Amino acid sequence: MIRRPAALATAALSAFLLLAATPASASPGGDTAPDCQTSLIGTKLSLPAFSPATQKRLDQDIAIARAALEIAPDREESHFWLGRRLGYAGRVCEAVAVFTEGLKAFPDSYKLRRYRARHLARARAFDAALADYRDALALMEGKPDSFEPDGLPNGQALTIGTYRSNIIYYHAQTSFATGDYRTMIDGMARALALAPGFAHDDMRVPTAYWTYLAHRKLGEHDKARAVIDAIEPELKLIENFTYYQAVQIMQGRLKPADVGPTRDSTIKFAIAMERRFAGDETGARALLTEIVTENAQGHWPSEVELTAPDRRASN
Repeated sequence: MIRRPAALATAALSAFLLLAATPASASPGGDTAPDCQTSLIGTKLSLPAFSPATQKRLDQDIAIARAALEIAPDREESHFWLGRRLGYAGRVCEAVAVFTEGLKAFPDSYKLRRYRARHLARARAFDAALADYRDALALMEGKPDSFEPDGLPNGQALTIGTYRSNIIYYHAQTSFATGDYRTMIDGMARALALAPGFAHDDMRVPTAYWTYLAHRKLGEHDKARAVIDAIEPELKLIENFTYYQAVQIMQGRLKPADVGPTRDSTIKFAIAMERRFAGDETGARALLTEIVTENAQGHWPSEVELTAPDRRASN
């Protein structure tokens, strides 16, 4: 049975009211409550509209993952796969609840914290997400790294990210929401250094994208230009193709018209930020708003740029 948005919102709210009574080691930290119903600019959020075939596959994957958890609740992966499958279907707050339940059984799981952090960020609980990423990295201390399994494999079926590199990368990316641009710059460099050799170019592209934005937000325009111009044309990538187009827009090698009409948020966000940096505030805000409203689940980077463009970390 496919859960409708209204039922999803009620179930998610009930789940989070219950989470308030969970132990501190399992509950999300921070002072921002997850929100899967309303964007930061006040627009209503809903489940994505998938094609019938995709929706059927997503529902089947969730059913299989739920059955696996019922059969083997003593396995860490049973918990994180159900949460991840729910997340792929856009059921973000349900996913957070699953990860939180899993952490009751596996309180030292850096994997469950990594996945919960990613979904907390999607639910605009940025402080809680950052805390989970920090805890996940601390729990990994002294442990060997490993490749993170892909639930949505790329065209070459190659896994390009490790747990440690992904935790550091997404912590840095989420720091954009709080205006902690120094942490962004440092974290992106650390994540890139951990990328496996065969995926180094793929990691260069998104780390350059976010590092460029951090430097621009700090007013360090020469450093931003050096970072983005270091990405050469005709890279051979495995999966980060839209990030590569966005980077080329930042470089000026591509014009927005060159990519044609697109609903890709990564590309459109780059265009919107270039407008903002160029002083076209009206055009920037219009495009940022468009990005949020045309996506069923919003777009948190655009939302924070609309609601708190001058945010800076207090530390």
